[in-house]
Amino acid sequence: MTNRLWREKYTETMLELDPEELPAKIAATEKAVQQRIEELERCNEDSEEELWALNDALRGLRVLAQAECRSPHTGKPDKPQGQEAS
Repeated sequence: MTNRLWREKYTETMLELDPEELPAKIAATEKAVQQRIEELERCNEDSEEELWALNDALRGLRVLAQAECRSPHTGKPDKPQGQEAS
C-alpha cells in the first residue's frame, strides 16, 4: 500500500453520503490505514509525518463512525438492546 492509496480511501470514505455504504467503507479504510502503519514500521522508513497523518485518519474515522451511530431522530446515541431509556 502506498501513501496515496490509503489517502484516497480515506477521502472517499469521508465524502460518502450513503449511510448504508459508510460502515463498510470505514472498516476498509481503517484496515488500509493499519496496513500502512505496519508497512512503515517494518521498513523503518523516516516517516514521522505520514505516521501523524495515519493516526489523524484513524481518529477521524472513529469520530465519523460514532457520529453515524447516532439516532437520526434525536441526535443521541442509540441505546444498546436491553437498556432502559433515561
